[in-house]
Amino acid sequence: MSLSEQIKVNTHYTRSVNLERDSSSAEVLKAYIPTSRTLRTLERVSVSLDEDQAPRAWSLIGPYGSGKSSFSVFLSDLLAKPIEASTSIAQEKLESVDPRLSEVFDKHLAGSSGMLKVLVTGSPEPMARRLLVGFEQAVTKVWAGKRGKRPAIFAQLSALLSDDEISVSETLEFIGALQLTLQKEGYKGVVLIIDELGKFLEYEARHYGANDIYLLQALAEHACKGHPCNLFLFVMLHQSFEQYAKGLGESLKNEWSKVQGRFEEVPFIESPEQVLRVVGSAFQHDFSKPDKKLIREYLNFSVPTLIEQGALPSGLKKREAINLFESCYPLHPISALILPVLCQKVAQNERTLFSYLGSHEEFGLADMISRLESVNDWVKPHHIFDYFISNQSAALSDYATHRRWAEVVTALERMGDASDSDVALLKTIGLLNIIGAKGGLKASKSILSLCMSSRGLLDTGLKNLQTSSVITYRRFSGEYRVWQGSDFDLEESLQEGLNHLGEFELAEVLNEQYSLQPIVARRYTIRNGALRYFTPLFVDAKSYKSTAEKSDQPRLILFLAAAQDDEKIFFDKVVKHFSELDVLAICKNGSQLREATAEVVALRYVGETKQELSNDPVAKREFEDRLTAAESAQENVLSDILEAPHESHWYHKAIRLEVANKREFQESLSNVLSKVYEKAPEVHNELVNRDKPTPQANAARIKLLHAMLSSSEKADLGIEKFPPEKAIYRSVVAATGLHKELSLNEWAFADPEKGTAFYYVWQRIEKFLESTEESPRSFAELNAELMAPPYGVKAGLLPILYVAVYCTKQQELAIYENRQYRPVFTADMLDRFVKRPDDFTFQRFRIVGLRASIYEEYKKLFTDGKEKTVVQLVRPLANLINGLEEYTLKTKSNVISNKAKKVRDAFKLSQSPEKLLFEDLPKVLGYSEEIEDKEGSLEGFSAELTERLKELRYAYSNMRKQFQKLLSQAFNMSDTLSLLELRQEVIKRYEGLEQYTVDVDGLRAFIKRITKRSGNDEEWLDNILMYLGQKPATKWLDSDCAEVEIKLSDYGQRVLDLETLSIEYDRSAKRNSDGFEVILLKTLKKGEEPNDRVVTIDQKQKEEIAAYKSQILSVLNQCEEDEKKLAILAELVDDFLVENKDSSLEVKKSKSEMKAKRSKSSHVH
Repeated sequence: MSLSEQIKVNTHYTRSVNLERDSSSAEVLKAYIPTSRTLRTLERVSVSLDEDQAPRAWSLIGPYGSGKSSFSVFLSDLLAKPIEASTSIAQEKLESVDPRLSEVFDKHLAGSSGMLKVLVTGSPEPMARRLLVGFEQAVTKVWAGKRGKRPAIFAQLSALLSDDEISVSETLEFIGALQLTLQKEGYKGVVLIIDELGKFLEYEARHYGANDIYLLQALAEHACKGHPCNLFLFVMLHQSFEQYAKGLGESLKNEWSKVQGRFEEVPFIESPEQVLRVVGSAFQHDFSKPDKKLIREYLNFSVPTLIEQGALPSGLKKREAINLFESCYPLHPISALILPVLCQKVAQNERTLFSYLGSHEEFGLADMISRLESVNDWVKPHHIFDYFISNQSAALSDYATHRRWAEVVTALERMGDASDSDVALLKTIGLLNIIGAKGGLKASKSILSLCMSSRGLLDTGLKNLQTSSVITYRRFSGEYRVWQGSDFDLEESLQEGLNHLGEFELAEVLNEQYSLQPIVARRYTIRNGALRYFTPLFVDAKSYKSTAEKSDQPRLILFLAAAQDDEKIFFDKVVKHFSELDVLAICKNGSQLREATAEVVALRYVGETKQELSNDPVAKREFEDRLTAAESAQENVLSDILEAPHESHWYHKAIRLEVANKREFQESLSNVLSKVYEKAPEVHNELVNRDKPTPQANAARIKLLHAMLSSSEKADLGIEKFPPEKAIYRSVVAATGLHKELSLNEWAFADPEKGTAFYYVWQRIEKFLESTEESPRSFAELNAELMAPPYGVKAGLLPILYVAVYCTKQQELAIYENRQYRPVFTADMLDRFVKRPDDFTFQRFRIVGLRASIYEEYKKLFTDGKEKTVVQLVRPLANLINGLEEYTLKTKSNVISNKAKKVRDAFKLSQSPEKLLFEDLPKVLGYSEEIEDKEGSLEGFSAELTERLKELRYAYSNMRKQFQKLLSQAFNMSDTLSLLELRQEVIKRYEGLEQYTVDVDGLRAFIKRITKRSGNDEEWLDNILMYLGQKPATKWLDSDCAEVEIKLSDYGQRVLDLETLSIEYDRSAKRNSDGFEVILLKTLKKGEEPNDRVVTIDQKQKEEIAAYKSQILSVLNQCEEDEKKLAILAELVDDFLVENKDSSLEVKKSKSEMKAKRSKSSHVH
């Protein structure tokens, strides 16, 4: 007789939940079981209910069928209207498992309309529009039964949905308006749940967009802001955000990663125990008392074995286990334990599990129940094996899992004729191999005995399977494995590896393997704000001597004791050997650790030396499994040192620490750090309170430093909105009292008060500054001391601290870069200071013991009458010198006096502001004797210095005016013309003159510049000077001035000649219709005036003189040397011009016209 009538499976558990379809479903809610994962998630939500600003965006990540959709339905109904039936069911469900948590939600929603639930299921389309459709459905349902005019949000929503493109800002604007409207209607919030978000993300990734991902970010940020009607956002995913971004560019991947950071991530995978509780709830039994007794008797027999083997989920006690397995009948306890793990490896997790529970296929649960004849029969592991092979083979997507299934199937085929019990045993071993050893849940003899009907059948079966070479026993792990056949002897090779290893330095090997992770001192880190951890380091009786006595960071010195002699060395010597930053432990499991480590090292040697492993996949797999097991065993022994700290004796500075458990161990580590770093600042900012800030944190820090220098008088240093640098400012600078409001709207940097975070550190820096009064020093000299005990300042804070010191004391601090005094700490210098602090030194100056007469003379330079420090006196003077043109800083000409040059050079060569003010400047201005005579007077010093500074200030301007005069003279114009008059005259006379020349040596370009009409007069002159000097006049050297003067004279004369030609050309053009040429003949001898003559040759004259020209050339050609030919022509032309000077009518007319033109131009002014 079948048990089908006595065992039923609730059909709810055999179908998947749809968020939108099953919302408010009483059946779904009644069947839902709030698990520990559910309660932890609801706890997070409850914390944010009444907070003003709090994270209210969660991403629930878990595989298919892990219960995310069921949780979403439960959550949405829990937060809905309290008067609805579905909400009552959800509240009762929660109250039954956690009354306190249920009361939190009840109180929050009491007397309200609950929360508006907006439920959206993902699909391959743009998310923004689908979300708005979800909002439309939700608000339509709310106002469906209400009379009167609908609120404005309906029109707003309709307009949005009619647009082709929906922007993020418009969506947020609508949500804000909706919140206000719902608030008036008595709602406490909006719960927006997006199931299957991955489908939206996949669509987004395929279309290489980023709008929807930005919408998610904006929604999460909006949810974080406080509102009487808060937005709560939940998204359901099968994997993290960035997994959906594969194929996108790096920048887009980074954007997606940022969005994920806006959501609190909730892993949604239940523990096997929780899954079993849900499975147990799916069964409905109708057994008689004798039947129940039989089931309990078997479980009372089998559960102790499971406990003894460590096969039960951690924390599950005997009575709980018996009750749990009883509720899961007809699943055998081993089957019940295997199923959740197996289904995690196959396709859709719990969905596959519940598919099995509801399956009527062959070997499915319904089919197996129909085959069960009494309660002595169970659904055992080999039955589950048959179901998955028959019905779920397509779901085996994981290669490793698929390979193991195939190995078992192959082994079954190799068995040939075998008994049913042997086949069942092999399938059971294979299934346990497939899921991998989970604690004691493995194919050990004890576990297998529970699956066989008798011990005799088990022993016979194991012997038969080993004889058939289909299984092998692994002594190191104590389990049977399906064996594919191999001739490689792993045990023999392992022994070879151990022989090769011999005696080895255990501490050295462990340190090289980085076997233990650093231990964070959690309480100290949370309270202090700086991450502090102890790095484990192994030593032994030999190696401790060669280990550094001190370290920059805290260490856990783990002494490996192998014998009593080692313990004596530890207590006599080792405990006193190391520094106050080190906590020591004597570990008495040295021998056990040596054995475990030796096996790992030997196996790695086997892997490196045995080439046959690469050609034998079966042996390779066996080797890899053995190595994994050995590494796991070693890790267990190692982890016991820190996981069970009470097993070791712990010491600090030779004093025993009381450690009874892990909590006391943590407290001891934090107490040690509190004593060691007794003067450490408490700064809560994870961006910069660390040794190596991230590139993003460094970028924010440099922005903060710039603001500290440029905007110290402003609240929040003028940083608007909430960029990362503002968070750093508030937690590091403002919260510690370094920057404060001295009076109404007057902010400034100030020394920290006693009791504030940086007080002790600041006192040490003050002492450092006192030492700089002798000579400049770099803050970098302080780094090591401030980072070490007792201060423990993190490296990321130091630049902020040093710049704050400078801002506070800048009136008495001088700054040098590469030994050169810099009067102002500029933005560029700040960037270099952060990168290369060693290049910068600082020196404090105070006016103590200086002669009053010098100080009083300097005060005359300033009109405010205030007392000033050395730095305050020198800074404006140095700024004036540094602001001079390059020409003024380098000229050696007589444009400035020798004294002015000496003043200028004193600033350039100054080694300190104090020496500059009170020695160098008085000496270069002739007050050497007065400086030597302590009673001497410096009367008139300030007037003398003022005059020299004026010289320097106007040197460039004077040079420029000189070249303006030279420009006038070059064109034979009066040098008394103003710049405006000079420009007008030049343009009037020479505009268009460039057409009479080709661009030889830049003459055409010069003419264009002197006749340029655009720009003002100053720009006109600067353009001419730039052209002549080939660089701005401000950057000229004395050699450039000389060269430009020559060029200007040359260009001026050529322009005058060209002017002469143009006038003659214009005159000749009036009387000659045919072609003609105009030639200017000119000779110039040393000590004589130039002689010139303009000649016009028309076509008729050209023909008439051709014969004479030919005769002259014939005579010239008798002379072979070109130089002599030119000499003859030069003599002839010069003689002719001298003899016929001003004799011709043409010359007189031409010169008279030129004079008339110039005279006319001059009369204009």
